[in-house]
Amino acid sequence: MNISQHIKRLINRRFVISVLIVTASVIQLKAQSNCTNTLKEAEAKYENGVIEDIHTMLESCMNRGFTKEEKIRSYKLIIKSHLFNQDLKSAAAVMLDFLKDYPEYLPERTSDGADFIKLHDKFETLPFISIGVLAGANISNVGVMQSYALNDDDIQSYESGSPGFQLGLQFSRPMHEYIDVNLGVMIERHSFEYTNESFGFSKLTLQERQTRLSFPVSGTFVYKLGKWHPFVSLGVSPSYLLSDQATPSRIYTDNSNDDITGTDLDMLPHRKRLDLSMLTELGVRYKVPEGYLFFKAGYQIGLLNQTNEATRYDNPELMYIYYYLDDDFRINNLSFSFGYTYMFYKPKPKQ
Repeated sequence: MNISQHIKRLINRRFVISVLIVTASVIQLKAQSNCTNTLKEAEAKYENGVIEDIHTMLESCMNRGFTKEEKIRSYKLIIKSHLFNQDLKSAAAVMLDFLKDYPEYLPERTSDGADFIKLHDKFETLPFISIGVLAGANISNVGVMQSYALNDDDIQSYESGSPGFQLGLQFSRPMHEYIDVNLGVMIERHSFEYTNESFGFSKLTLQERQTRLSFPVSGTFVYKLGKWHPFVSLGVSPSYLLSDQATPSRIYTDNSNDDITGTDLDMLPHRKRLDLSMLTELGVRYKVPEGYLFFKAGYQIGLLNQTNEATRYDNPELMYIYYYLDDDFRINNLSFSFGYTYMFYKPKPKQ
């Protein structure tokens, strides 16, 4: 086969495919046009009180032929026709199918009618569960419970280190239209810095970085204002310390000795693995179809001492080279997070 024959065959094949696509589109448009006319005819019959054939008229178009808006109108028309006939069983069956296809539909009190709204209210329409992903940054600050400075005249302070981060999943279960309960699974990185000026001639800096696995549990109150849903959450956050690294350095301010900068130290043996924090969050959700985008600011107050008292004196390098001894302290965190939550629906009649 020469090149010209090959090109001709490709052109013919593309032409046939194009014709098939155009033909299918025309058929679909014609079917949609026919279904649109059928819906208008069914609505006219309903207005005139002729309701016996409405379900049969619309049935063939329910799976294919309607736009989303037309399918909603069709569902509502079938439900209303069953209600008009006082066939509550059939109306409830169609309402369940309707809510499975459009779980977020909100009745229009001016047009749907009292009977339709009453039937709609007999079904569970809240999400069965919601799953969100989130990420953000945090700033840590330390609260000293008891100081163990080697010299009473030491000037010591704790500051926030470089910003940390958090990312993870959040599972939510609505208990009410305005109340959710939540469980999160988070990876968190926290950073803080300890400074100590001791004996009048040296300055120690210890930069500490912690990685934690946390499981925040909270309750959320949501207030809905159109698509914007401000919320507040209260709860607790247990966590498990996965790693803890510290970078020490000592500067001799009187130049009496060379400055000391060591390698990173593993602080995990000197820390308690388990921690518990009180959690408060303020935020806002923006509703999108079957989910929402959200932003929140949170503050965690540490409740437990971070230092393992049993190993406080077990690091001679820190004690005799850097003149450092762990204080008893708690960690608090200010965090900012954003994310997306998808809602899973499972409509069913209320018990």
